Amino acid sequence: MAILHRRFYVHTLVASTLSAPPRGGDLLVVARDNTEQLDWELVYQSSDEWPLKQDSYDLAMDGPEGSFFGPAVLVRTDGRTHVFRGSGKLEGLSSIAFD
Repeated sequence: MAILHRRFYVHTLVASTLSAPPRGGDLLVVARDNTEQLDWELVYQSSDEWPLKQDSYDLAMDGPEGSFFGPAVLVRTDGRTHVFRGSGKLEGLSSIAFD
């Protein structure tokens, strides 16, 4: 089974209309050759405390390589570092190749 992955830098994040204090993060995307579904995760660091509860969010992410959108669950946070696990289709990858 072949596994392809790609990392995208994210400048700004909006989680279900809540704008994150900007600092940045990494959107990690994994594709496997035995399925069309992508696995993805966002690890985002906010410049200030950003109190979010562990819940589902619709994420809008912007970075130098494009804009990405998708549903995710906040699985871990310490107030500044936030880990979101994709829970559905990630939009914005149509013309981007994987390494």
